[in-house]
Amino acid sequence: MRRIILSCLLAIPVAAMAQSRTRPPQSRVAENVNAEATRAATTGLSTLRALAEKSPEVMGLSAREAESAVLRPPLRVVFVRLDRLKAYRASDDPRSLLADVSTLFYPVAVGADIRSSITVKRTERGWVAAEFGNDELAKKIQSVRGGATASALLVRVPALNLDFVGNESGGTLMLTSLFDVPGTKIRAGATADARAVLAALVPMANAHNGLPT
Repeated sequence: MRRIILSCLLAIPVAAMAQSRTRPPQSRVAENVNAEATRAATTGLSTLRALAEKSPEVMGLSAREAESAVLRPPLRVVFVRLDRLKAYRASDDPRSLLADVSTLFYPVAVGADIRSSITVKRTERGWVAAEFGNDELAKKIQSVRGGATASALLVRVPALNLDFVGNESGGTLMLTSLFDVPGTKIRAGATADARAVLAALVPMANAHNGLPT
């Protein structure tokens, strides 16, 4: 009987080790994804420098400034679709509206100032730097995000041309608007429960004609 018990105890860690090799933890997968995306963004800095030399006003920084530019912690980009927003109720989980679009937004800094950005997207070829510039959006994000390096979301509502920075606080998703939203009490820089923010956007969604803006 003792030999049977011993063999069972020995089998547990062996099985666990085999499982860990075949099914990596989610945190390890996330780290790998983030590392691949960051490599793509780092490679994209060379492209940003070349673009800054040709179109500094579009990139938000000069070629000389771009030489010392560095990446800041990214925000994971999620979209809120118009049709899903129209059907939203304040009692719903706001996270159910957030569609992951396999995109990360990296602010780009020169010294202490945010001056531009690089957006990387996951494609069939892996993560690639796809968009450069967007300096005004990057600055607005920094103004509400501050110096925090914790993970954050860039919550975009494309049909309404609205953007928010999302963060978890005590298990509650909070949204900080980057813009004043006409017809609502939502103001740029104000943070509120995502349930209330999204519920306030429903009338705008219902009034939208569905055409691209």
